[in-house]
Amino acid sequence: MRIKPLVARIVPLLAITLLSSGPVVVASDSFYLTTIPILLVASPEDKPIRVPSYVVIQVAHLWQPLGPEVLFNEGARGLGAFKGRVFSADWKEAAQKAALAASRAVGEDPRTWQVTLKGVSPGSTMNGPSASAALAIAMVVARRGDALLPGVVITGDVDPDGRISAVGRLPEKLLLAASAGFTIILIPTGQIRTPDWDLRPLAEGLNVKVVEVPTIKEAYERMTGQSL
Repeated sequence: MRIKPLVARIVPLLAITLLSSGPVVVASDSFYLTTIPILLVASPEDKPIRVPSYVVIQVAHLWQPLGPEVLFNEGARGLGAFKGRVFSADWKEAAQKAALAASRAVGEDPRTWQVTLKGVSPGSTMNGPSASAALAIAMVVARRGDALLPGVVITGDVDPDGRISAVGRLPEKLLLAASAGFTIILIPTGQIRTPDWDLRPLAEGLNVKVVEVPTIKEAYERMTGQSL
């Protein structure tokens, strides 16, 4: 994964903080951890976002099948002077869907999953469902111990059955991804060309590749090089 220097210094600290944030009752002492980039586009009233957000994800198993239990560590307020909550209510709902999709993708009972998410945002609350596909991919990566390929990023709304649904503001997300050094951007099927945009000339001008993916299975293979 290509990370800008400032973020590269912060993300390991987040991982350490997450792992030392307190006792958790789980099925074993094995914790699975990964970090995923999120293409967050600020709302019109916010200042422009010029670097991706990142989410550190930890996956563990519960002793009792009462999950999926999704916990949100919002101790980090991002970069600069951002003082708000990192995750919005609808973003948290999307993370719950991602946990269902991820656990089912690896053939495990979602009720046995505990997922902890810690976010770093460059000055804006993470909101909406468009990060849920990335979250689902990261949860599977953490659970299986795979690695994310460098230069690849995804945006999309994942359903509990693993399908990836349409999202908005893709031209702005392409600009953000390209400026951060990503060269392959995965998007939901049918969204390269819509009544609102045509991403092909923009992608050509930015020298990036846009790939449509229908489910997290295809997305996972693109982002890790491993089959799911």
